[in-house]
Amino acid sequence: MIIRPASVDDLADINAVHEACGRRAWDAAVLDDLDDRLAVVAVVDGKIVAAAKTHHQSTPEGGAPEGYYLGGVAVHPSHRREGIGLALTRVRVEWVWARADTVHYFTDEDNIASLQMHAAFGFEEIARLPTILGAQANREHLVLLRATRPGDR
Repeated sequence: MIIRPASVDDLADINAVHEACGRRAWDAAVLDDLDDRLAVVAVVDGKIVAAAKTHHQSTPEGGAPEGYYLGGVAVHPSHRREGIGLALTRVRVEWVWARADTVHYFTDEDNIASLQMHAAFGFEEIARLPTILGAQANREHLVLLRATRPGDR
């Protein structure tokens, strides 16, 4: 597996992964080369099988603090349970920790697999909200979590 920065040329393949996962497609703006965001892909046998992103939220909004946030990870169903999501999360967390002391993440309260994976990076719950940064909970709440850079804990 190779993990590398995503480019605009990858957009069709990234969105094919999102479609296979039942996720919303990315637009090209997600792949703008800006200092406050990162988008990465996982490539297996020359094919993009997963994508993930992070961004900086410059202002607090509705209970969500300012700071860096891990965005969604989409792993093609045929490549799940291979450690790809974990590897993409590690790359993004390390990218954030090179820029800030904390990183945030949120997910639906019933997404146990994601909550367990992120716990390995020290993420701890800080709030439960029906919406976070425009994202709606599938059920009642989204769980907002925060991790602190090792050595700063």
